Amino acid sequence: MSGWAERAAAAILPLSVARNLAAALKEWSYSGRFFDLEQAHGTCELCGQQDLRYHFEIDNRQTSASLLVGSECIKRFEIAGLDERGRRLDAAATGKLVDRHRRGLVEDARKQRVMTALLTLGQKDPSFDAANFMDFVDDRGSFTPKQVAMIFWRLGTAGIEYRPTDWKVRMRRDSDLGQLRTMTPAAYRRFTAALTAAQRKRIAEIEERFASYGQSWRG
Repeated sequence: MSGWAERAAAAILPLSVARNLAAALKEWSYSGRFFDLEQAHGTCELCGQQDLRYHFEIDNRQTSASLLVGSECIKRFEIAGLDERGRRLDAAATGKLVDRHRRGLVEDARKQRVMTALLTLGQKDPSFDAANFMDFVDDRGSFTPKQVAMIFWRLGTAGIEYRPTDWKVRMRRDSDLGQLRTMTPAAYRRFTAALTAAQRKRIAEIEERFASYGQSWRG
């Protein structure tokens, strides 16, 4: 038995009816409840892995016991999830369910960091309409390139820490791309820190296309 399996057996067997790990794991299911600890200080109660930020609850209906575990343990030990009717899901469906819940937690945490940065900026600089931008996050979810460049400048000026990759940039419209062409070099550098790999690739392709005609895309 591997080390992680030994740790799992030590944790789960006292809380199960069955006396071997394989049988005991079949008694347990993923409850569908999950939690953001806000900091990576959690521990998986099944395998002992530390520094977890997100906890997922599994429970045993026969013993009424429950454990808070990491998402990977649910998939590794093939602990079944439950559908909306309480029926057990297979390993593949459970894995997709856990991944979807984890993505939701990650997205909620990202959005909260953005909201906190906007609120803090509004508190430090009353001229900044934080409420309007916070509503913008709720209603649209992404900012225009000029909005991102401006917000990053104001956050930096106010000495407020932020993660550039938390900020979603809208680049679907011609007008969005048009904003890039008129940005100052400093604003452009700030803005590009928020781009996804796909967005960076798109800009590179546009620049290459203009260069092939001997033209500069930006001024």
